[in-house]
Amino acid sequence: MIAIQGAVFIFTVLAIACGGALGTVLFRERRKTGIYDGIENFRRHIEALSPEARRNVVPRNVNSNDPTDNR
Repeated sequence: MIAIQGAVFIFTVLAIACGGALGTVLFRERRKTGIYDGIENFRRHIEALSPEARRNVVPRNVNSNDPTDNR
């Protein structure tokens, strides 16, 4: 009788621990941001700027994609 209660207790503790781990993994996956999210945020920020403010940023960004640039 005592051994059965011990097994139920161990099973309960393991089930709670696994449920907590699964909940943590799912929560972190939902909040994960990808590399493209940052790029998209940058583009939205640039689009929100006035043309005068964009003038200095846009050419720098276009030039940084130059494959012949050996920086």
